[in-house]
Amino acid sequence: MKLLLDIGNSSVNWASEKESNFLSQGSFIYDKKNIEDSLENNLLLTEKTSKILLSNVAGKDIYNSLNCWIKKHGNIELWESSIDKKFGGLKISYKETEQMGVDRWLSMIASWNKHRSPLCLVSCGTALTIDLVNSEGNHLGGYILPGHDLMHKALVDNAEKINIKITNTPSIGYASNTEAAVNNGVFLALVSAIDRIVKEFSSELGVMPKCIISGGNAKLIKPLLEFQFKHEPNLVLHGLLIAHNTSI
Repeated sequence: MKLLLDIGNSSVNWASEKESNFLSQGSFIYDKKNIEDSLENNLLLTEKTSKILLSNVAGKDIYNSLNCWIKKHGNIELWESSIDKKFGGLKISYKETEQMGVDRWLSMIASWNKHRSPLCLVSCGTALTIDLVNSEGNHLGGYILPGHDLMHKALVDNAEKINIKITNTPSIGYASNTEAAVNNGVFLALVSAIDRIVKEFSSELGVMPKCIISGGNAKLIKPLLEFQFKHEPNLVLHGLLIAHNTSI
């Protein structure tokens, strides 16, 4: 049995896998100063766990802490995904592949493997990322925006008269108080960016791309979008498994 880990900037998504089936899955917020405790409190390694597959965008220190935690539980192999220029008909646009987060690449792998058609991929995490792939599998590039919570926090931290809690009420309507004005404004900024990119990309292609949304805030943003998006959770984990199985 394998344990798949997608370590982001603030949370860990995980799944236990056997014979290409996810037996169980979940997510949790981790303590950046002590991720070993977060892993110990939220994950269970057993004698049946033979290998851990890793997608990590949180940096080397988090990787080292993960490795220490694994070693405490016996001889379990750790396989970390990286980015190739090409994979299964998919070609990355970045000249310096190390500049791209591996989670974005794995999401593209999972989506391209499933759909084999033009893609607009939106991931709603700490950052909101958008990636565009044409019908030939060429990654044309993408965008990185502050995510919902990060955008909200930037306003609260830097505007003296905005002293409110982060709310997650999905709305882009007119607001009659500061809390709602910030909440709705943040959602409007994100939704407007996504809708405009889809509009311009579909015009460039001459067809509507397959629009896919994932990430922790996907369910909040999806209903507000003008264009129809399909919510596909755990894209990174599915891409991680595909990348691993192709490499062995």
